[in-house]
Amino acid sequence: MDHAAESAARAALKRVLGAPAARGAGLQALAGGIHLRSFIVSAGRDRFVLRLPTPGAKPLLDVGTEASVMRAAAAAGLAPEVAAVDAAAGILLTEYHAGARSWSAADARRPRNIQRAAALLRALHALSARAPEFAAEPIARSYLSVLSAGVDAVRARFDARERAWANELVDVARHYDGAHAPKALCHNDLVAANVLDDGSLVLVDFEYAVRGAPVLDLASLAGMNDYGARECRELLTAYGPDETGHTVSVAELTKIVRMVRLMAYFWARVGALRVADAGPYRQLAAGLAAKLE
Repeated sequence: MDHAAESAARAALKRVLGAPAARGAGLQALAGGIHLRSFIVSAGRDRFVLRLPTPGAKPLLDVGTEASVMRAAAAAGLAPEVAAVDAAAGILLTEYHAGARSWSAADARRPRNIQRAAALLRALHALSARAPEFAAEPIARSYLSVLSAGVDAVRARFDARERAWANELVDVARHYDGAHAPKALCHNDLVAANVLDDGSLVLVDFEYAVRGAPVLDLASLAGMNDYGARECRELLTAYGPDETGHTVSVAELTKIVRMVRLMAYFWARVGALRVADAGPYRQLAAGLAAKLE
């Protein structure tokens, strides 16, 4: 860990644990994510995960609201406990799950884990917690507006491929908003690394949690972890019908997976404009582009 990262982590710990604990705490950087911003903290007998904000990035939730959502999920055994939060500084300190490991995309595709993930999501979707309603078309248009505004060096023009994707995103986002009511608490960022497994499953990183339709999380899990047709069918079967008896079709899931990937692509393009180190966002966008073609 470099000196700047350690200094930032200790300054954050001072805010949430106090100066003596911050000075004496052990720190270990956690891999994963676009930027280095999470650390395992050893403070006496206690161990935590410290997460710092990414300068320039704009998560959907403020940290105070994210902590509130996490507390609701933690009470149901679906997330780590929140130990401390400093909403003004964007700092979150959560319980460390010793012995748990983050999933890989391959883990997320295993038949047994598809069953387990479906059960986890059903439990999450049943929770009552305050989160903003997910409106796909306004979010999509906001990303496209940022990318198309102006023609100076820090703005992006769309090539023919991206213009087609932008039009497709608006169309499928409009379809989602019209077809799917925001009735469930959704995690909305189900990359494999956000699932921890120690025999039981918990979710981390609720920065993009929303009130949405369950299909949003099913599509996020499928789209971010390279599900094929077989895995999509298994996921829908394992998740089952909603409280009204409605079951999402494979065709509809496939459509929303496309939306999730398009949204993530343009989110990454916007992210590359807002941070000093744009490389990780560009790499993510390139990987998503390969899946979209």
